[in-house]
Amino acid sequence: MTTKTAANPVVHLESHPAWRASRRRARELDEAMRRHPSYQSRTELPPVRLHSV
Repeated sequence: MTTKTAANPVVHLESHPAWRASRRRARELDEAMRRHPSYQSRTELPPVRLHSV
């Protein structure tokens, strides 16, 4: 999608193929990290409780 200004067209990043590919790769990396066993074992542990002295 482009928008005309007085002199030059403005390209919206959301529609630019490079921006969309970058967002897709970032999303795929996040999903892959969540599937990794070390991430899953870390999230299944209960939170650490600190004892007040």
